[in-house]
Amino acid sequence: MRLAPLSEVPNGATVGRDVFGGVDRAPLLRAGVALNPDYREGLLRAGVHAIYIDDHCSAGIAPPSPILSESTQAVAVRAVAETYAEARAALAAHRPMELAVADTLTPVLELMLDEVGQHGDAAVALRDMCAADAYTFQHSIDVTAVGMMLGARVFATEGFSASQVDDRLFVLGMGLLLHDVGKLAIPGTILQKNGPLTRAERELIELHPGAGFDLLSDNGWSPLVKAVVLRHHERWDGSGYPDGLRGHEIHEMARIAAVADVFDAVTSERPYAPARPAHEGIKTIRSGAGGQFDPRIAQVFCEMVAPFPSGVEVELSDGRRALVVAVSATALDRPLVRMLDGPGAPFEVDLQRAPELSIAGW
Repeated sequence: MRLAPLSEVPNGATVGRDVFGGVDRAPLLRAGVALNPDYREGLLRAGVHAIYIDDHCSAGIAPPSPILSESTQAVAVRAVAETYAEARAALAAHRPMELAVADTLTPVLELMLDEVGQHGDAAVALRDMCAADAYTFQHSIDVTAVGMMLGARVFATEGFSASQVDDRLFVLGMGLLLHDVGKLAIPGTILQKNGPLTRAERELIELHPGAGFDLLSDNGWSPLVKAVVLRHHERWDGSGYPDGLRGHEIHEMARIAAVADVFDAVTSERPYAPARPAHEGIKTIRSGAGGQFDPRIAQVFCEMVAPFPSGVEVELSDGRRALVVAVSATALDRPLVRMLDGPGAPFEVDLQRAPELSIAGW
């Protein structure tokens, strides 16, 4: 199985993995069906620009399993939808959100914490075929999964016991699920604008962390949850918002949230921008280390996320095309690849054992 741009997938190709859309993650297209012009048009309308397909050149390649199972994803979407409905009601009534929201999110976080723990130390490869119209809720869930996994690795290096790590991950996860709730106070036409924002529009968007914080002004909410919501757009170098905090003035959980938030935004289908590949998301984190991001947290992230997951096509330094077959946790950017062209193709090459080759542009 391989990931291919929809523009390059021929009619009749076999869809390899379900494609989801909408708030309820209803399947737009099921694995095993043959792509036809009607399906293609429907995917493009939904903002889907790439799909997994099964073909002869990708036989035997297993794409990475998502961090969260489909059943947990479904539970999480329902819980986040309920949370956003309560947030809208609170905004309309000019009051904080009911603390009962935490009771709705608690079982979801327990499921997520369990699945993140089961994922272990394997190299993470993050990609979920999901339509752009599902972005709002799916972003909250994906950022939470990524942030909890990143937090687990960061906290584990700081001397916390396993139970203390779990407690911290639970609080971090609650903040991550709620991190963008303040965007409900911003006009949708601005949030989904396809093009540069005016200064006034940018200033409105920068109000969303404060709006989210105000929704959590009930004293029952953990101060750490509030810190994630309020501070996830602060920057390590002090150039962020809303208050221009810098370095360790920003709570560590918010610094973790900043990395997870940006990576998922870059690599997700959005109503105003197509998804970019994982390696571009990682380059964004790398280039922002010490500026936008805490350099230590950025480094941990780049050590755990595969820039070229299995099933992705790459170009090698000698110009040949190849498919990634498998990724080693000890050499994320030097995977086992299957050559697609050149003498003798197809055959496989372990880039860890071929120092003369590398992935172009990396």
